[in-house]
Amino acid sequence: MHRNVALQCVGLWVILNLVASHLTEDQKSTIVNMHNEFRSKVQPSAAFMQKVMWDEELRLVAEAYASKCTLYANPQIKELSIGESLFASDKPFNATEAMLDWFGERVDYDYENNACLENPMCPLYTQMVWANSNKVGCATYLCDTVKGLVNKSTTVLVCNYFPQGNVKGQRPYESGEPCSKCQDNLSVCEENICVVENMFSSVEPLSEDPEHSTVSPEGPLATEEPTTLPEELTEVHGRINDTSLERSRSEIQSASAPLLLVVWLLAALIL
Repeated sequence: MHRNVALQCVGLWVILNLVASHLTEDQKSTIVNMHNEFRSKVQPSAAFMQKVMWDEELRLVAEAYASKCTLYANPQIKELSIGESLFASDKPFNATEAMLDWFGERVDYDYENNACLENPMCPLYTQMVWANSNKVGCATYLCDTVKGLVNKSTTVLVCNYFPQGNVKGQRPYESGEPCSKCQDNLSVCEENICVVENMFSSVEPLSEDPEHSTVSPEGPLATEEPTTLPEELTEVHGRINDTSLERSRSEIQSASAPLLLVVWLLAALIL
């Protein structure tokens, strides 16, 4: 009897964990819309800035890594060549607060010198407004414990970007009159962002408001080539590798297998 109750408790915990770990459609929209809102308001203004769109392949990579419950950089990022930003909160996850926190690093960024101030770090901001990055995919995971934190029951957010940002020697964007250097395939100016003709505007971002905490990567603002420093909390970036994406999908499918077993056991016990 006690064993049956224990199995039911474990099963419910796994189910609730997975449900709490998935971003809702509203949260996805908030992440994308707030990226674009902030990108349209950079100072100095950007002569060319692309609209960010949601990408499911990047979400799969982010989901696989978020489930590892760590705030150290993904060691596969160098191979995948994509950008990565991390956020953690021991409060109910709030997409709006996470985006505001990342964008808040702008006060520590000196555009003229293309560098962070002496002590604060700002790669989360520069990746968020990197003009050539036009795809983002994110995932959250509710962790009992997180490597790198002492807090319990913490939600980890991972966002991956393509193409890469934070390349050494490059600014996140070129300053100038908004949309003055839009490319031929992005000929329409929509709220200071270069977009394709007839692109539908996104819905307004949602308003959320719980307390939060953030983990900002440590390390230099940028690297000569996209690199990974597993010992530091840092951003990394670049291109997507199909083989690694397949491996990420396999990790997610493997993680789902125990859940199916638990659900089957619970059904058997109830029946």
